[in-house]
Amino acid sequence: MNKLNVKAVFFDFDDTLQSRKGAYRIYCENFLTKYFPHISNEEREKKLGEMEEHVDGGYKDREVYFPELIKLWNWKNHPPMQELYDSFNYDYGKNVDMLPGAVDVLKEVKRRGYILGAITNGVSSLQNLKLDTAGIRDLFDVVVVSGDIGIYKPDRRIFDEAVKRAGVKNEESLFVGDHPVNDIEGALGAGMQVIRMNYGDFKGKGLGKAGVAAELEDIRDVLKYI
Repeated sequence: MNKLNVKAVFFDFDDTLQSRKGAYRIYCENFLTKYFPHISNEEREKKLGEMEEHVDGGYKDREVYFPELIKLWNWKNHPPMQELYDSFNYDYGKNVDMLPGAVDVLKEVKRRGYILGAITNGVSSLQNLKLDTAGIRDLFDVVVVSGDIGIYKPDRRIFDEAVKRAGVKNEESLFVGDHPVNDIEGALGAGMQVIRMNYGDFKGKGLGKAGVAAELEDIRDVLKYI
């Protein structure tokens, strides 16, 4: 195993440091408790499954997602749409489900003297709240949220911006992520060194890309490469 010659290590957040499904499950449970407090356990489980199925791993726009649920449930007395959008943008981020060892990995990367960064796609309020809820924001030297700058992975400019803020060169930077396009192709296209986390919704998909340093199933194994 060859150690990577890097000065900075950047991480994606969802399905890299936290389980997106785990966090979203908590959000869905709280959502149903708030808006459907008197349904049976059977109906509750049915609605939980439908919320998880229709969100497409978190990549579906809120403006499409909630109208779909309203139609599916024949939810005639639903609250205003903006309230539902806000429930996602603000309430979802209040629940996180960090993967085993993820926080320890971040702390160890810092201890070893690397510049530590996060590059994550999503609505500004939601992604920033996730980092705060997880209690990890202060560990990062650089945080770039797509919603803050209007540039989204896989656009190489978001990676370039993060590297610029870190004060290093692209080739001196390692990016760790799970999405085969947004994370892996994006970071490779920006000239960064890349480790693919092979789990979550994209497990087993798009593996074997040329230039990837490693494909891992445990975030703790990243430490073997730096």
